[in-house]
Amino acid sequence: MAHRRTSNFPRPVEQDFGRGPARRKPLRTRLECLEQILRAFRDIADRDDIHQAADRLALVQAWIRNEAERAAADPVFVDLRLV
Repeated sequence: MAHRRTSNFPRPVEQDFGRGPARRKPLRTRLECLEQILRAFRDIADRDDIHQAADRLALVQAWIRNEAERAAADPVFVDLRLV
């Protein structure tokens, strides 16, 4: 079970499932990305809402693209770049 920290008490991520549409603001953390993936799965499995799932997965795709660009710009990974 995934947990998210609020103050010092972990609470299940599943507690928020099914509330509201996909957010339009970019995802900031890996946890937010994982939450959106889980919610997209639930949109499809429980409610057969492919449009809502697609909106959530578009946010995940944008987060992955941004993280890849940040990693490509990191000098630590210079030797690992493909030519």
